[in-house]
Amino acid sequence: MRQLTDDEIKILQRIEKLPDSAAVTLKTCALMTGVSERTWRRNPPVPTFPLSASKAGKKGANLGAVRQHARGEHAA
Repeated sequence: MRQLTDDEIKILQRIEKLPDSAAVTLKTCALMTGVSERTWRRNPPVPTFPLSASKAGKKGANLGAVRQHARGEHAA
């Protein structure tokens, strides 16, 4: 497994301070769970949604659901 970059470590540290209602990018979801970003795009383990109308294809997920998935709980 590859080492995390300094930027990825900073992202994970910032995520700890966000509420469960926050939306996070699929890249962040991949960092948090260890599941590849490609899997998050093609077969996400929790529901995803578009983040921006101006950026076509940019998707994200609810941080609370991602946290539940990362802990092994079933996200509703």
